[in-house]
Amino acid sequence: MKDEEAFEKKKKKEKGVSSGGYLIGRHPECDIVVNDGIVSNRHCLIFTENKGNDTVAIVEDLSSNGTYVNEAIVGRNQRRELEEQDEIAVHGKARFVFRYPQSRQTSAFLQQYTLLEKLGKGHFAEVYLCVEKATGQRFAVKIFTKHPGVEDRSKTEGLQQEIGVLMGVSHPNVLCLKDTFNERDRVYLVLELAPEGELFNYIVMKQKLSEDESRKLFVQLFQGIKYLHERNIVHRDIKPENILLVDKNLHVKLADFGLAKIIGEESFTTTLCGTPSYVAPEILADSKQRKYTKAVDVWSLGVVLYICLCGFPPFSDELYSRDFPFTLSQQIKSGRFDYPSPYWDSVGDPALDLIDSMLIVDPEKRFTIDQCLQHPWLTQSSPGVNDSTGGLVGGIAGLEVNRRAPARERTLLASLNTVQVTAQLEVGKDKNPVKVFSKNKGRVTNIAKESDPAAQRAPDEFIEMGGKGDQELFADDDSSIYPIGDNGEKIKANKAKR
Repeated sequence: MKDEEAFEKKKKKEKGVSSGGYLIGRHPECDIVVNDGIVSNRHCLIFTENKGNDTVAIVEDLSSNGTYVNEAIVGRNQRRELEEQDEIAVHGKARFVFRYPQSRQTSAFLQQYTLLEKLGKGHFAEVYLCVEKATGQRFAVKIFTKHPGVEDRSKTEGLQQEIGVLMGVSHPNVLCLKDTFNERDRVYLVLELAPEGELFNYIVMKQKLSEDESRKLFVQLFQGIKYLHERNIVHRDIKPENILLVDKNLHVKLADFGLAKIIGEESFTTTLCGTPSYVAPEILADSKQRKYTKAVDVWSLGVVLYICLCGFPPFSDELYSRDFPFTLSQQIKSGRFDYPSPYWDSVGDPALDLIDSMLIVDPEKRFTIDQCLQHPWLTQSSPGVNDSTGGLVGGIAGLEVNRRAPARERTLLASLNTVQVTAQLEVGKDKNPVKVFSKNKGRVTNIAKESDPAAQRAPDEFIEMGGKGDQELFADDDSSIYPIGDNGEKIKANKAKR
């Protein structure tokens, strides 16, 4: 009796649990009284709980002798989500059939899938594990909430056609879209699972990748982007957070392609331009002059390749100084970057040449995906004397003088971020468990920070699976607006001296 009352008090204090609900038991104060000695004074509680963007009913077993749902015991102090027509039994004769109110709006998604653990939260959506009721197969579902008064692309006539194109995508290196549900207040995208999480996490945990590891990744990434480009799909948001690892053997899939089709062009572009670390210079141009081509994906892949090989980005406000008075956006627009020692000393010249060819400011002169796939660093073939890949032989010969830079300290992404696996969710027999990652617990704040994605965002705004983003890093005059602590004092002091 005392244990049950103590647990009831504890339950009412727990986050997300309604203090109301319906109490079933032997005690006269229960909402439903069952006069039987087998039944506990407070046997079980049925209450509502918010899950994702829906309200579900939960039964909690408070009894000594057990509460059963569909003949399966719930377990003392355990909970179970109730579904339509579930049978609840408190003993052999006392049985109840659970029904949701008729006024409750039924989600087409929830009719076909059961929502499970939350995997992450991004700028536009929350990501959950879900299970298909008909097959028992598990997927990830990305839930976009529609906000009234904000551009809502999901209401336009073309959305279903555009989503249909995305659902038609099938490639081993592209995260495929299994199903979509466009409902009154939200859009559900059901996706393949990527058990090992983001490439960003992998880089942070390893500090940097070897050339062989990077080569294995980029053969797949180039093939995936080639597939999309052949279908006139431009990704436009390639970054380590949108590259997902399928297994421990570095098999990867590109995620979030076609996101602009789902959330709307204006919302997507506004956020993208506030995340300049990976975007091509033409995206940073004035909106009237902004022009998107497939070349923007090549630039972003070049930035990711650079990060993989050294552990930090090529463009950063960390570099701002009297001798290098260029903000992040100015560095990108002018293509100002190099390969500082000692970080690049062990990386071969062919890798640098490929990056140079991908990070060309003029999109007309920038490498295409086909040229990337044919580059000697990727094919591991020796360039011929008459090679016409933009002066490859001469370029490699001049790299040591022109592009490799003297020793200079840079801050690794691994020094600014902490990543740990907080859970491994089983998803079926003979399948790898899905890892849930926690980022930046106990972040160190007394060091100069790299312009890593989402460093200055509110944590509930733009993290985890599906993308991260930086604050707007520059004003109309291209001056840095980094806050004090992110080299802000240094930048202000240097500007004052000039």
